[in-house]
Amino acid sequence: MTFDQMKLAILIPLISVICVAIIGGVIGFIFILLYKTTGLHEWGAVILGMALVILVPAAAFLLQNYFEKQTAT
Repeated sequence: MTFDQMKLAILIPLISVICVAIIGGVIGFIFILLYKTTGLHEWGAVILGMALVILVPAAAFLLQNYFEKQTAT
């Protein structure tokens, strides 16, 4: 294993952990803001959470179909 490969073997998982922590922190902050600033309180977080559960896979499905059609032609 070369030195460059060893650097990447450490750097890529570290960047992944940092990205997951940042995304989780941002989503948590948004949930807290929904709770404190809207009249929905817990239901604001529930509604946003359900929207994320439904919309993220739907968007991934639509993007995958779009790019598959682009590469097929």
